[in-house]
Amino acid sequence: MSDQADGLRQLVQARSGATALADPPEPCRSLEAPVGTRSLVLTSGKGGVGTSNLALNLAIALGEYGRRVVLVDADLGLANIDLLCGLAPSSDLGDVLAGDCSLADAVMSGPGEIRIVPGAHGMRTLLDVLGDGPARLVAELAELEAGADFLLVDAGSGLGPGIATLAAAAEQVVIVTTPEPTSVADAHAVIGRFRRLAGPSRLRTVINQAVSAAEAQDVQSRLSASSRQFLGTVVTGLGHVRSDPHVPQAVRMRRPFVLAYPGSIASRGVRRLARDLIEEHQPRSLRPGFFSALAARWALSRVAR
Repeated sequence: MSDQADGLRQLVQARSGATALADPPEPCRSLEAPVGTRSLVLTSGKGGVGTSNLALNLAIALGEYGRRVVLVDADLGLANIDLLCGLAPSSDLGDVLAGDCSLADAVMSGPGEIRIVPGAHGMRTLLDVLGDGPARLVAELAELEAGADFLLVDAGSGLGPGIATLAAAAEQVVIVTTPEPTSVADAHAVIGRFRRLAGPSRLRTVINQAVSAAEAQDVQSRLSASSRQFLGTVVTGLGHVRSDPHVPQAVRMRRPFVLAYPGSIASRGVRRLARDLIEEHQPRSLRPGFFSALAARWALSRVAR
């Protein structure tokens, strides 16, 4: 069985040549028009901190503000984005890699008009029988990205194999942690692994399941200070989402909490993250698209072997 990066690594082989608490908010018309496609890889130091749930609800929140969003479940083997929103894909990324279907057949229309590329539940695709699936998928993913304002990639644990390559190809890496000491320690380990990523605001953190804004700020301050002092790395906070009993309730309902409980504390926190991302000044960049950059990096890694 391949590791969670093996399947995506094959993309470049040919390229190298219930009742809601409140009504949903109205889209914010004052936000500036998007500039190009912004790519964010969401990861964490350990499982159970809510990375997938955050990625899904953040994608929907961005869509509420009129942004076109593609959400890719790249946590091959432990994919659960479809489960969190009650979808039952007839095909997934593993089927596309195997050449059993096209990407268009696998892409699903998710809640809030976002587009979802479902990941494989247990990566069953053997690398030696992939055929021309990876070559076709590269082009199809790039085309899908070109039609989006935001590309969110749920990458699973940042300590897993291959995630550093995903992170290097993205515009920003968002490391999700909770205030628990073990979670913070693991987030610090992920930051250490990504410390060579250059550029301002490349590494961000989101403090999830915080009891209060003060607790979240304290965790963020400690993470930023320790990363700067011991790793020589600048890490900026993107924001926080407070602990909310409506989140596990929504999970059991298999509905995103921003839709099931739009007025809840967690929903307000996620929408705040979405607004902050949209309002950030983003000058036009010469950076290649996420999948183009990913292809180039994996092509170079293969040459170096």
